[in-house]
Order: sequence, then structure tokens, then C-alpha cells
Amino acid sequence: MASPKARQNRPREGDYPRALAARVGFLLAQAHRVAREEADQALAEVGLTMKGYAALATLVSEAPISQQRLSQRIRMDPATMVDVIDSLEGDGYIVRRRNPHDRREYALQTTPKGRSLYSRALRAITQAEKHTVRRLDPDEASLLQELLGRVAARDD
Repeated sequence: MASPKARQNRPREGDYPRALAARVGFLLAQAHRVAREEADQALAEVGLTMKGYAALATLVSEAPISQQRLSQRIRMDPATMVDVIDSLEGDGYIVRRRNPHDRREYALQTTPKGRSLYSRALRAITQAEKHTVRRLDPDEASLLQELLGRVAARDD
């Protein structure tokens, strides 16, 4: 039978090896996986993917915007963006309109149906995020969001 001290030093089920638990990149990847699973499940319940949500959320706050600018803004591969936009447009959540300032490009805008979907998706993802950070108090959750924002910020 192991002594109490030996049991104390034994890794708990679910703990990561020290060599991994000490790596910021590893922990960020694991935290991303947990958060992404929660968000994906919540968004699927309202009929969206994370990529669709990212595009729709950006359009709600920044439209009208060109497809190229949207792709740059959320750092999504342009080929993937085409599929996302085609899907959102096909479902009636967004429309493409000619840009009056540049007839060569389209300006993307949300429809009332798209804004309604965004509202439902926002509620769903907010609940998912609360569940993701349930082990943190509100100040810790706020600090985590601030720190992640700083880590994720691009200098370009």
C-alpha cells in the first residue's frame, strides 16, 4: 500500500505530464480544444459552424464589407470564405450587393433572417463560453480573455 505522501505526488487522472503542463503552447491547444468543442456544439444547435458564426458576427458589426476584406478581417482562407459565404447566402442569411464605389466587387450584408440567427448564435456561444470557464471566477475569466487577446494579437 502506498504511503499518503506517495499518493499525493502521483498524477491525478486527467493531469498532463509535467513536461507538457509547463508548455504554454500545449495548454493553449488543450484549452482551445475544450472551448471549440463547447462552441461547436452550441452553434450546431442553431445551425451554424464556427466559420459561419465568425463571418456572420463580423458582418453584423462591420457590414457592408467586401468578401476579400471579410476574409482578411477574420483571417480565413479565401477559398474557405467562398464556401462559407455561399452557404450563408444560400440560406438567406446574407446578401451580396454591388459596391457602389467599386462595381468590380460585392458588398456583403446581413438580412433580417441573418441578424436573427446571429442573435440566437450569440446567446448559444455565450452560454458555451460560460460553461468553458465555469471553474474560474468572473475576474479570472475576464483576465483570461484579456490575456488571450494579447497573446492572439497580431503585430502586422
